[in-house]
Amino acid sequence: MFSLNSIIKYVISSIEEPVKDTKVYKIKPKHGKVFKFSPGQFAFLHILDAVDQTIVKKPYSIASAPEEEYLEFCIKLVDGELTSKLAKLKKGEIVGIEGPFGHFTYGDETESAFVAGGTGIAPFISVFRHVTKKKINGKFVLFYSARTLDQILYRKELQKLEEMNPNITIVITLTREKLKDWDGEYGRITGDMLYKYTKNTTDFHWWICGPMEMIKNIKQNLLVQGVDPEKIKMEGWG
Repeated sequence: MFSLNSIIKYVISSIEEPVKDTKVYKIKPKHGKVFKFSPGQFAFLHILDAVDQTIVKKPYSIASAPEEEYLEFCIKLVDGELTSKLAKLKKGEIVGIEGPFGHFTYGDETESAFVAGGTGIAPFISVFRHVTKKKINGKFVLFYSARTLDQILYRKELQKLEEMNPNITIVITLTREKLKDWDGEYGRITGDMLYKYTKNTTDFHWWICGPMEMIKNIKQNLLVQGVDPEKIKMEGWG
């Protein structure tokens, strides 16, 4: 059990399942306002018992922009104690939030590129929402790898953000499916793909979030192309 001393109570305001086995939770503080955070940070989500003690907790990247009055989490419901309990939660129920944490942050850099796999899109949708809301000028490129079309998270919103903001380029690649009318890329993200859409990878700051194997491959490609290691941030799992 964990003490509730540093945990803030939030109310679940909505739950959506945009793709199979992945849910998007929007939650609002029961009292007060959302804490200040930088795009890319994470918070611990606590499942609470009847007397407000933590049953289980786990860290998740914050998907909402810092300017919003709610927090959003995009969570893949894999086998595990927390996600099994999350799957049973309903709108109006209470969870605990502890945070923010982490140094995987975007600090308004003007030439920025992001590489995501699966739910690794979560911290980057926060970035792109923030960049658009704050009207930050620069070049922003997202490379997003998904197995199939129906596994692309935030697809419609990413398209809309790209249409709204001429500084944003969205590159989605499918690794397990070929489609007749698909105008994106196919296959794993390669060094050639990174260079194709940035023109010069060394000009950019890089953020990579996804499975560890993907992260290692992308980092190696960037280093081979001469990107300064200090301009690469990584966060992964597996």
